[in-house]
Formats: sequence, C-alpha cells, structure tokens
Amino acid sequence: MWVYYFVRTLVRIYYKIMFKMEFIGMENVPKEGAAVLCCNHISNYDPLTMAAFLDRLPRFIAKKELFQNRLFAKLLYALKAFPVDREAAMDMKSFKTAVKTLKEGEMLGIFAEGTRVKEGEEKAAKAGVAMFALKGNAPVIPIAISGKYKFRGKITVCFGEPMWLEEYRDIRVTTDKLEEITGKIMAKVNEMKVKE
Repeated sequence: MWVYYFVRTLVRIYYKIMFKMEFIGMENVPKEGAAVLCCNHISNYDPLTMAAFLDRLPRFIAKKELFQNRLFAKLLYALKAFPVDREAAMDMKSFKTAVKTLKEGEMLGIFAEGTRVKEGEEKAAKAGVAMFALKGNAPVIPIAISGKYKFRGKITVCFGEPMWLEEYRDIRVTTDKLEEITGKIMAKVNEMKVKE
C-alpha cells in the first residue's frame, strides 16, 4: 500500500497548487465496510479527485484500454484498479471481481456513465452500479463532481447520503428494475451538482 500513500501525497500537493477544492458530505463515506461509490464523470482527473482525498482507497473499475501500457497497468494494479471490457454485454471477470470486492468489505468506485460526459451532455448510465450494489449487499454513495479542471479553478465534490436499496433486495430484479435503480442513483448525483 506504500504506492497508494506515496501517490496520494503527490496528488494532494499537485491539487493544492492547481485547484481550489471543496468537499461536502465526506462523513457519508463509511469508515469501514462495503460501499459502491457512484460518481459522474467529467474528466480523467476524477478517479484521482475521489481517491486522493479519502481515508480509504476504493477499487476502481477502469476501461481495459488503460491497461495496455505495461508500466501504467502496473501502477493501476498497485492502486487496486481492475479492467472492464466496455464493449462486452457482460464482462463476467470484472463483474465477479466487483462483487467479491464488496463482499470482502471494500469500497468499489464506479463511473456509471462509462465515459466522460461534458456539462450539458447526457448519457445513459449503465445498470452495473445497481447490480453490484445488490449482489454485494452494499449501499451506494452518490457523488457529484462539479467545476472545471483549470488552473486555480474551483472543483466541488459532494458526497450524498448512502442509498441502501432495501426495497429491491427481496424481489426478482429485472433489467427494467436495474435501470430504474440506476436512474434513481444518477438523479441524486445530478441533483447534487453545484451550479457555476
């Protein structure tokens, strides 16, 4: 884990120089136990923004293309990230890794939209976030990142209260239900965005 603490220190120094950071509701991130951190995605900086300022390191699901460079792949694995094939209807290896992560009491970081989405754009979120939370018996922590990553630009990260999804745990969950759950999660994320 020394790699994480070393990288985290460097990232925090860099962010202090480059941006004006504001964090709201960080107490909503559990100190221990499983949770799915579900965030909007506006920049390649987003995983660093989430991970560098938390006391616990989430395991991020990252597109497999990021693992093609061997050195970068080693760094990603050292930071506990794992790849997913976004072109596959269901990447079973990444699905099993995600559920195992939660069942072992770790946090899972996911960008449900699957790719970066600019301000004003809309993109349907993938239902995986709901499936992971239900299969891993974990709450979802909605997270909204707002602002622009420019020199001395203000970035606001808002952590919402845990969404436990209890009403869905004892019923047969269909694709439509998974999309309904994901829609509720992303609606909360969008609601928390800070207007400039």
